[in-house]
Amino acid sequence: MKFVLDATFSPQLATALEALSQGEAHFEYAPTLFGSAAPDELIYHGVRDRGACLITLDIAMTRKPQQRAVMKDAGIGVFVFTGRALAQQSFNGIPATVLGGADEIAARAQSTRRPFVWGISDRKKFVRLDEGP
Repeated sequence: MKFVLDATFSPQLATALEALSQGEAHFEYAPTLFGSAAPDELIYHGVRDRGACLITLDIAMTRKPQQRAVMKDAGIGVFVFTGRALAQQSFNGIPATVLGGADEIAARAQSTRRPFVWGISDRKKFVRLDEGP
C-alpha cells in the first residue's frame, strides 16, 4: 500500500515510517511531492494518481462540506487522526503510533471502496467520517 502524509506531519516522519515499515507499505510526504504551497485539490489528485491514500492530522478538513466534496470528487481514501493525543506526542511517539496502526490502516485501505474518510481516535478506534448518520 502507498500512503502520502500531508503537511500536518513533520517532514521526517514519512522517511522514518518508510524505513520502519520494511517495504510492507510505502510512505511519502505531500510537500515534497507536490510543493509546500500546493493547493489541496492538487494534492488530492496527486494522491489518487499515485494509487495512494492520504494520512492527516487535520480533522477540520473533514468537517468542511466543500473540502469533503473535493476529496470525494478526487476519489481518494483519507485517514485522519481525530484525537488530540497524537499531535502532542514526541517526535518518536508519533511514528510509533502511526506505524502501530499501519496494519489496520492498510487493511481498511484495501477493503474500503474509494472515496472514503476514516477517522482514527487516540484509542485506535476507526469511524467512517464520510457517511451520514
